[in-house]
Amino acid sequence: MIHALSFDIEDWFHIVDIPELENRDNWHEFDSIVEDKTALILDILDEYDTKATFFILGWIAQKYPKLSKRIADAGHEIGSHSFWHRRVYTMHPDDFRYDLALSKDLLEQQTGQKVKGFRAPSFSITPGTEWAFDIMGELGFLYDASLFPATRGHGGYPCTQETHIIPLTEANTYLFELPMSIQGFGPVKIPFSGGGYMRLLPSGVIQRYFNSFEDNKTPVVVYLHPRDFAPEQPRVKMPLDRKFKSYVGLNSTEQKLRKLLEDYSFDTCMNVIIEETRKQKEAEEIIESVKMVS
Repeated sequence: MIHALSFDIEDWFHIVDIPELENRDNWHEFDSIVEDKTALILDILDEYDTKATFFILGWIAQKYPKLSKRIADAGHEIGSHSFWHRRVYTMHPDDFRYDLALSKDLLEQQTGQKVKGFRAPSFSITPGTEWAFDIMGELGFLYDASLFPATRGHGGYPCTQETHIIPLTEANTYLFELPMSIQGFGPVKIPFSGGGYMRLLPSGVIQRYFNSFEDNKTPVVVYLHPRDFAPEQPRVKMPLDRKFKSYVGLNSTEQKLRKLLEDYSFDTCMNVIIEETRKQKEAEEIIESVKMVS
């Protein structure tokens, strides 16, 4: 089983819905961690000879133009994480189209690599914002990795856990969807494979959930940020629940990532989609051949 490994390349001050961080004019004044921690991530992946998808924020690519090229030159896939890190459900479709095109064009110019995938900030494609899929299709994206099949503060979209196809308005066109990985814990659904959830959970629990996905022949999608590796990052005022989620377990991230890289196989989101699509097609062909025999 090949799992999808991904990183959302943004800085510590791109946490959404925090008043102290919302003024974009102030972003240049904050001390940054993104270059150092992305370099750490790249070193770890190189050590384990593993490729991943880096969904890069356009603002980061513009401010640090050598960063996206360094990621691409290391053989990793480049995806878009939008330009301004705005939640999709807060945007007008025209604003989303402009923002997404701006980030895509910049990343392609910097890396020479076609940008095929998108991940919405805070997984913020929600019911009612399906127009975002059509815009992705218009701009030449092949897949989305934004759907979060559980209720959460800034997103949540009911969908199957497996890689699937989203039909677009234009006839005979579609996007591939690679949803986030959710595991039931009683009545609660836990996104165990990324962000604060992965930092909070013990490694043994994460391994148990990974094994469950492997038993079901479904790839896990891991998502992490540079700030997940930065226990020394600046702290800002925020509600207690957000503070806990933002800062819990920061010292454990590198160790947990290394453990996963030792125990499981990973690849880019695009390559996992290709493999899953191939297997699904193969399964359909087997089913049809059985029907013909019977």
